[in-house]
Amino acid sequence: MPLAPARVVLFAALLGVACTSAPVDAGKAASGPQPRAVEVAEARAAPHPRILTLSSTLAALEKVQVAARVEGPITEVKVDLGDRVTREQELAAIRPIDYRARVSELDASLAQAESDVKRLESLGGVATQEELERARTRLTGAKAQRSQASRQLGDTTVRAPFAGAIAARYVAPGTYVKPGTPLFDLVADDRLRLTVEVPERYAALVQVGTPATITLKDSLVGEPGEAGAKIAEGAGAAQAAITRVSPVVSPTTRTFTVEAVFSPAGSVLRPGMFTVASLSLGQEAGSVRVPRPAVFHVLGRDRVMRVEDGVAVAHDVELIAEENGDAIVLGLDPGSQVIVRGAALIAPGTPVAPTAAKDMPVGTGSEGQGAKDMPAGAGGNGAETKAAAAPAGPVDKKMSEKPGKSEGKAP
Repeated sequence: MPLAPARVVLFAALLGVACTSAPVDAGKAASGPQPRAVEVAEARAAPHPRILTLSSTLAALEKVQVAARVEGPITEVKVDLGDRVTREQELAAIRPIDYRARVSELDASLAQAESDVKRLESLGGVATQEELERARTRLTGAKAQRSQASRQLGDTTVRAPFAGAIAARYVAPGTYVKPGTPLFDLVADDRLRLTVEVPERYAALVQVGTPATITLKDSLVGEPGEAGAKIAEGAGAAQAAITRVSPVVSPTTRTFTVEAVFSPAGSVLRPGMFTVASLSLGQEAGSVRVPRPAVFHVLGRDRVMRVEDGVAVAHDVELIAEENGDAIVLGLDPGSQVIVRGAALIAPGTPVAPTAAKDMPVGTGSEGQGAKDMPAGAGGNGAETKAAAAPAGPVDKKMSEKPGKSEGKAP
């Protein structure tokens, strides 16, 4: 059997190779995956104004439709669209000749009734008490008719019930009108009424006296609920304060109504305009500042990757504002180390080797690096409303809502 020694030698060689390679493989398994190099930054305490930005509407403080009180043809129209009027200023005239004739007729009747009463009273016991009472009743009726006719004669001159501006004119000279026929729309536009629907979770924060900044929606750079939205310079915003708060929350929209009465002087605001109101709700003392790319949006939440004991840990936060390339967030302790580059692509539990991040350029990314690789709906334009417009400062994202929507987390 000449091949037996060769087989023994080959088997011994294979056994030796297996024995020598086993410790190497075991060493690699024991060492585990190599830590991933990441750049980190420290979260810094950053108290931030709480701004609630809501869509709103404007209305004149007073608005009335001036209507005819008597019947007749219009003889004169003294104002037109846009004219400013004072209280009791004459607006139009209705032909008064018939009403003057009626007043003259009733003057004669009244004089006769007064004469009859005096004559019967002068007769003493000759006139019966019944005759005297009938005469006095006729006198009372004549006085009432004379008063009514005099009022109708006065109503032939149509006057402004308050100072304001003519918003519409419905008649022209020659138009035949009846009581109740609309003649003009009059608005008191020196004072405006702001109406806002506030989500119920802000009931403890929005009160009488809460400051508000009102501006046109078209004066915003961006939209309410969009990152970076802010009031454009020179927009002519008006300042106001909440004057009335509804005690009732709508069970349908889960909102309550607040109003503010203010002067639009110095602004372009007018009744009927669609505006944006930014309510100042004090300071958010628990907020911290981190580089903007450190925050990304996933599964309807704002999130950062925190480094703890050399491991990446997912940490949900609430992004409330952006300022100079930084994000202002809630729910993160000052001093926490967060990954600032590619955080969205790092799985929780991944070993990391942190190094201090270099200065981040202003405005780097909108949702952190790697956000573009997220599934549709997981970025900054996901289902949740995130940002809000703040008038004189950074944009508050936590507090932006639209009327009728109350989803989200309580402050």
